[in-house]
Amino acid sequence: MLSNRRIFLQMLSGGIAVALPGWSLAKSGLWTPNDEELPLTPAQTEGPFYPETTIEKQLFNDTDLAQKIAGHEIAKGQGIVVSGVVKDRKGRPLAGSVVEAWQACAAGRYNHSKDNNVTALLDNNFQFWGRAITGEDGKYSFNTIVPGLYPGRMGRHIHFRIDTKEFKRLTTQCYFSEYPEDNAKDGIYKQLNPKDRDLVTVQVDKPAGKPWSGSFNIVVG
Repeated sequence: MLSNRRIFLQMLSGGIAVALPGWSLAKSGLWTPNDEELPLTPAQTEGPFYPETTIEKQLFNDTDLAQKIAGHEIAKGQGIVVSGVVKDRKGRPLAGSVVEAWQACAAGRYNHSKDNNVTALLDNNFQFWGRAITGEDGKYSFNTIVPGLYPGRMGRHIHFRIDTKEFKRLTTQCYFSEYPEDNAKDGIYKQLNPKDRDLVTVQVDKPAGKPWSGSFNIVVG
């Protein structure tokens, strides 16, 4: 994997903005300081299927997982846009954060050599991972599909790994409010206390005739 230093050097050389000082963010209207500290997004296991070396070749801000090649067929499954803001405990948006996401396709299989769920077919139109880099507002967004279930996990989930300039790496997962019964059976989800479950559960909006959407704000510190 690329080191954090190499990632941020790439970002700088590509002209991507890094985190602005707090006073500048407040002045710009991008940030209003919080009176109380925000709760941290709970860390969760990375799992065995973190993308293999191919992710090192992944373009930054290639965030459309639902369509591997522009103009080609869309991946199978329920489309959903998962977006949010990466921020610190004061609510300050963290520009220049690297947000990686990876997941199973709708059939419940990862594009990974160690995934032995051979009864599930890989979706060749699905891009199984993506990378986003946050702007001055700390925002990121992934266009993807709702992951399928696979042996060993009962909750549909997307893995996230966040590297920021100021804080240690956070690895976590998000789940979906649309599937409360699945979530309640998931061993990793059940390890969280109720407040932390709320922090990693995306509230799903289902507009007619459009992909679902949900917000997953990520607090690091």
